[in-house]
Amino acid sequence: MRLYRDKSGIRALIAVAVMFIMAQGSATAQSGTGLWTGAGLKKDLPKGMNAEFEAEWRQTGFFTETDRWSAGASVSKRLYRNKDKTFNVRADLGYRYMLSNRQEYTTDKRDPELFEQEDGMPAQYYLDNHIDFNLTNDFLESRHRFSASVSAGYEVGRFKFSLRERGQYTYSCGKADIRDKHRFSEKTDMITGESYYEDSITVVSVKPSSKVILRSRISVDYDIPHFKLDPFVSYEVFSDLSGREAFEKGRLTAGTGFTLKKKHAFQLAYIWQNRIDDDESVKSAVSINYTFKF
Repeated sequence: MRLYRDKSGIRALIAVAVMFIMAQGSATAQSGTGLWTGAGLKKDLPKGMNAEFEAEWRQTGFFTETDRWSAGASVSKRLYRNKDKTFNVRADLGYRYMLSNRQEYTTDKRDPELFEQEDGMPAQYYLDNHIDFNLTNDFLESRHRFSASVSAGYEVGRFKFSLRERGQYTYSCGKADIRDKHRFSEKTDMITGESYYEDSITVVSVKPSSKVILRSRISVDYDIPHFKLDPFVSYEVFSDLSGREAFEKGRLTAGTGFTLKKKHAFQLAYIWQNRIDDDESVKSAVSINYTFKF
């Protein structure tokens, strides 16, 4: 009954509901927008430690296509906190198992020094024009991800500024006999003398691979007086340490959080990143998360 006498709590719940409806409409209207939903358990432990378990389901097209399932666990420890409790430093270790739904894709295999590469075209386009290409069929890819982070947070009035550095290692298991290599060669008919193209197809596997990423994130939270919603904004830079390219991508996140009775934590956010890659198949997503604290 206390909840209904708390007008700020009622306003917060209404605001969350309205934002959720708007998020649904946004994701439906934009086929390129994903929906990332997650649920987790968090337990505070002695000596400034806590443990967390989380499961996540990522979709594209809003409930029309599954992109990724994952589950993971992490443990963190407070390394330092000042007397005023306005500045603290934490470290954490985590593991996550991911099962990604890889969609069919094509790769132009002509000499890039002689031809402009045309990756991602329909397979029939390469067949009609006798272009060497690889066709990787749909498959489910298993990946294992390990991470280690150090973060620092500083509170100034109602603002909280945070900086996090995270090292991330991902091992992709690959898949056997899933890729078709099409190679064309020009032949001459011995009877008619006419030339034609012969398509030689070889079935190969997607080999296991690994990737090391450094994720640098800065975020700002604000505690609105007499209001249950706490808005935040963050920007994260992904740097590839595997030797491919230094700057992988950037990600901007803006949203709000709400905690009910100190046990139920909700978070709603909109995520935008400047490019898609093997990890995320969309540039923008609506994120909805719930955590039960005990």
